This record gives sequence, C-alpha cells and structure tokens, in this order.
Amino acid sequence: MFDTNHFFEDIKDFKAVSPKEASELLAAKDGAILFLGRDTCPYCRRFAPKLAAVAAAQNWTVHFLHTQDPAYSAQEIAALREQYHVPTVSGLLVAKASGVDVRCDSSLTEDEILAFVMA
Repeated sequence: MFDTNHFFEDIKDFKAVSPKEASELLAAKDGAILFLGRDTCPYCRRFAPKLAAVAAAQNWTVHFLHTQDPAYSAQEIAALREQYHVPTVSGLLVAKASGVDVRCDSSLTEDEILAFVMA
C-alpha cells in the first residue's frame, strides 16, 4: 500500500517547490503549508495520503519539497531543515504570522493534521 507509485499519486495535487521557493513561502508567514518528504521514506508514504485527504477536503494548497530531488543540493535542503528545526521527514510546516510551526510525526491522524494547520 505504501509504495512509491502511491506516494506520487497521493501528492499529485501538491505544488512542487524548490528550497529557495520554500524558504520564501515560509518567510512570508502568510499561511503557506509545506510538506518536506521523499518517496523512499516509509514515514512519508504513510503520511502523504492523510495530508492529501485533509488538503482536498479543506481546499488547501500544499507545497511539496522533495528532499532527495537531484535538482537541489544536499546543502540547500539541510540549510532549510536547520533553519526551521526539521529533524526528519516527513515534515509538515505551516507559516503563520507568529512564526513557522513544525511537526515531524507521520502518525498524525487526519483530524490532528487539520487541528495542527488550523491552530
């Protein structure tokens, strides 16, 4: 159930962004939702369908940064993760006026995802 093909199907409606674009979205503190993950991560494959379901139900735009995309350097990804204290993937970040909230917990339920983003 959690194979790579399903992962890409689950995130098909997410908007792919570069590390630079992700940084700009988060710095704007304007409600952006960012998912950091990769298709080879079992936790990301577990989390993606839940996030996708909530995003579809709430009509959210979710931005996605593939943390192993060869188009980006490992240093770019590491710098973003370090700046926002994202120790691991799957990472869910929400840019709010008060700052960026981060959760790295693939066991979150759909209700918990909704509550986290809306908090």
